[in-house]
Amino acid sequence: MTKHLPLVGVVLAVCILAVAASRYPGGTTDSIESVGYDWARNTLSSLFQPKALNGSPNSARIVAIVAALLYCLSMALVFGRIGARATSTIRRKAIQIGGIGSMVYAFLAVTPMHDLMVSIALVFFMVAVAAVLHGHFSEGRMRLFGIGLICVALPTFNAAMYFGDFLYSMLPAVQKLGTVAVATWLLSSYYQALAPEDSAVR
Repeated sequence: MTKHLPLVGVVLAVCILAVAASRYPGGTTDSIESVGYDWARNTLSSLFQPKALNGSPNSARIVAIVAALLYCLSMALVFGRIGARATSTIRRKAIQIGGIGSMVYAFLAVTPMHDLMVSIALVFFMVAVAAVLHGHFSEGRMRLFGIGLICVALPTFNAAMYFGDFLYSMLPAVQKLGTVAVATWLLSSYYQALAPEDSAVR
């Protein structure tokens, strides 16, 4: 049962995040007068601000922080367990240090140091996923390797949009799509790592 803890944690985090979104007063970068949380036009970071974009106190903040903590803890466990099954010491350390480190800094992005924490988290994250991808490739799991390349491209593009300040209107949608895609891929990689050798996904 404990092997399903990360999946349960991620699902609960999503449910809690949905509750947080329902408490968001309103406002988007396009219209500060909009009411409620717009999944297509509000970024996730909107939920972590003390005030909503319409200027009202953000009653979603504490609930959203709980969701972020649960999600980051769950994904840190995923990286830890994937790394523990790595056949290379270097790859194991890269996955565990990079992955767990990325989740620590990702959670700290809920603080006023958002941009700095996101930047650091991204560096740790790319080290970890590069090691996971290398493991899939070197051990012949080409399906997970190919899917992983596509999934990792989304948050990379998201970061480029955010820091490069282009196509910003698409950022909220790309951010959420990338988060879901990467989480799904990493959970698939996690279950593959725990599976018997003869049932590995190839």
